[in-house]
Amino acid sequence: MMQKASYAEATAAFSDFLQRNPNDSLADNARYWLGESYYARSDYPRAAETFLDAYEKNKTGPKAPDTLLKLGMALGKLDKKKEACASFRELSRSFPNATAQIKDKAAQESQRIGCS
Repeated sequence: MMQKASYAEATAAFSDFLQRNPNDSLADNARYWLGESYYARSDYPRAAETFLDAYEKNKTGPKAPDTLLKLGMALGKLDKKKEACASFRELSRSFPNATAQIKDKAAQESQRIGCS
């Protein structure tokens, strides 16, 4: 659904999956993609809320770096510079071995919104 840009359907599917399977091994991925489904529709408040929830539920999981990046990006879109910059700093501090793609995008977004 995400690949077909059927974001509303994806939101419903991820929400349903999480409601039925909150502790499933795929729940972290589902939370991340739920946030992406909101972000893709420019629903930045819900995206930020979802990414924050996903990060708080598993701060060390494989999706945690991606989640912090997208949390910062969503907060940046909401003109919450202080909070966005805090997300990017947390990403850098907690995940020094994140992929170059994630680090580069975080640096790019940090610079775009004027993090110091």
